[in-house]
Amino acid sequence: MTKTRIIKKFYPLTITFIQISIQQQLQQFIFTQLLHSDILDTTHSLNKNNPISLYRLPQIDSITYRCAIAFQLSPHSSLSPLTLADTIFNTLQQPLEKAGGLLKKQENISLSFTITLLAPGWLDFTLCDRSLSIWLQSWPRFSYPGKKFTPKSRNLDNLWCLEYTHARCCSLLRLGEQEGLIQLKNKQFKPYIWSLSTLPEITWFNLELNQFEPSLISQIITTVDRLVNESNPNEIKLALALSETFLTFERHCRIFGDISGQKHQLSQARLVLVAITQILLQGLWLSQIEQPPHNRL
Repeated sequence: MTKTRIIKKFYPLTITFIQISIQQQLQQFIFTQLLHSDILDTTHSLNKNNPISLYRLPQIDSITYRCAIAFQLSPHSSLSPLTLADTIFNTLQQPLEKAGGLLKKQENISLSFTITLLAPGWLDFTLCDRSLSIWLQSWPRFSYPGKKFTPKSRNLDNLWCLEYTHARCCSLLRLGEQEGLIQLKNKQFKPYIWSLSTLPEITWFNLELNQFEPSLISQIITTVDRLVNESNPNEIKLALALSETFLTFERHCRIFGDISGQKHQLSQARLVLVAITQILLQGLWLSQIEQPPHNRL
C-alpha cells in the first residue's frame, strides 16, 4: 500500500454551491479551473467517458474526497504525479475572475473546503463543518437527485425493509409536527416534494452530535453522490444501506420526550435528517415500483 505524506494545505477553497452532489460539484470545479488554466495543456484527455477520478474516503468524522487527477494526467505529461499535483494545487487556489469573461463572481451560497496535497500525488478535499451545515440546510432548494419513474421491478419481497423505514420516517415527521418542532407542507408525502414547510435555522456544527448522526449524514451523501454520478446505480443496494443506517440512527438518537424540551434544536436537526432520508427512500422505491410506498405503519 502506498504511503501518503502531507506536503501542504490550503483553506478556504471556496466553491459556488449549485449541485446537490458534493462529488459532482468538486469534479466540475476542478475541470473548469484546469480548462481555463495556462499551466496545464492535458485537460483534453478528460471528458464524460474519462471523468476526473474523485472518491469519498470511508471515514464518517469528516467529509473528504480524494482526487487522483495527477495520476490521470501524468501519462500525457513529462511531469511526475507529485509535480503535477503541486501545479494543480496552486492552480485551484486562483480565482477565475479573468477567464475570458466566462466566469464572474456570483452572490450565491458557497461551500468551503480544505485542500491537502499528499505524496505521491493525491489531492484531498475536506468539507468544513460550517459548509456541511449549509449543505444540509439547502435541501429544499434542490429536486430529488435520482431519475424519476423508471421502475425496474414489481417484486416487493426485497423491499419490505425499505417500505417500513420510509413509513417510519413519515410517522416521525407527523409526530414532529404534533409536538410543534416542525411544520409539514407535504402532509401526504407526495413523490419528490420536500416535506417541511420551513427549515429550522440549525447551526449543526454547534450541536452535541453522537456518532450516529454523522453516520447517517455520511450515508445520505454517499446515496446522493452515487445517484447523480453513476450511470446505472444499484438503487436497491443504496436503499437497503440507507434504511439500515437510519434505523440504527433512530435507535440511538432520541427526538421526543425530555430531549425535545431540553435540546430543542437537536430534536429539530434530527427531524431534518429524517426528512432527507424520507425523500431519498421514496425516490429509491419509485425507481423499482411505480406505486408510491406506504407512509403509515
